[in-house]
Amino acid sequence: MFEIRKRINRIKIKLGYRLGLSKAIAMPKMITIDPTNHCNLKCPLCPTGEGDASVEYGLFKLEKYKKVVDTFSKWAQNIQLFSWGEPILNKSLVEMIRYTSQQPHKIRTITTVNLNATNDEQIKGLLTSNLDALHISIDGVTQEVYEKYRVGGNLETVLNNLKKLIAAKKLYNSSTKVQWDFIVMKQNEHQIEEAKKMASDFGVPIQVYSVGIHLKKDTDVPLNELMDTYGEWLPDDPRYQTYTKDRKSRKRTMKFCKSPWLETMVNWNGDVFPCSSVHTEEKERYGNIFEQDFEDIWNGEKYVAARKELLGQPNNVHTICHTCKKNNYQGRETPLNWD
Repeated sequence: MFEIRKRINRIKIKLGYRLGLSKAIAMPKMITIDPTNHCNLKCPLCPTGEGDASVEYGLFKLEKYKKVVDTFSKWAQNIQLFSWGEPILNKSLVEMIRYTSQQPHKIRTITTVNLNATNDEQIKGLLTSNLDALHISIDGVTQEVYEKYRVGGNLETVLNNLKKLIAAKKLYNSSTKVQWDFIVMKQNEHQIEEAKKMASDFGVPIQVYSVGIHLKKDTDVPLNELMDTYGEWLPDDPRYQTYTKDRKSRKRTMKFCKSPWLETMVNWNGDVFPCSSVHTEEKERYGNIFEQDFEDIWNGEKYVAARKELLGQPNNVHTICHTCKKNNYQGRETPLNWD
């Protein structure tokens, strides 16, 4: 029954944006829930790593999390447990995954971790929780290069934990896909081939992403201004470039954003945002799921205004989607594929 409902919901999502409907006739199929926006690293292109003081920091409480999952369980196909922090720092993470991915919900779950702060019990939990995919962020194969971006991280610790993960995956015959994620930038582009070899030796797939120029400011600051400040991080090799340095522009831009019809993001404090690319400042929220029914938020003033803006329809309510569209939609990290 759930699968039929979810298939119908997918069809209604497509009808919504293709027919130019600002009031959604379907519910989101992809949900991002941030277990915490605390992080143990200080990555220089991330507002959390910079210590951004415009947001509150905290942990998603397990009982509140369960209620949120119950809300979305009829429609959600995927729940991503990651956004602005290190999910492992929430000690309820494994229970969150179990609640989402096992009976009765059985929703596909994905998380991304830096793997600097974990233990054997947590590793076992991750690999026995029915988690679908576990992405490990490792952006260098030597400590000197790795710590240029993952400031405060220890590569030896990460690789030892990765070995434990792989061993636990075999021991428990886990179906969880473990993937190495490598964000390529000028400081590490010379190590890509070695990283691919190391990943092969570990027996895990590797996905290379081109760096986003700044995870928060790329949404609300014009790109030409960002290039002057953060351009030093962009790769030199054209194969890894998603920005054109001399013209200070993106090589490819999104023509139309479908996010307000198909996904939503819930912060640890219940604030709701249109996608995980939007930093969680209170002024940008579209509502709060702890205080309102989600359906009232989903077709509330801000969501409807955002859809109108993306459809090119008149409206007089400003949202972060207006700003993002004006700046040609933000880039974040972009997957790179080779033949």
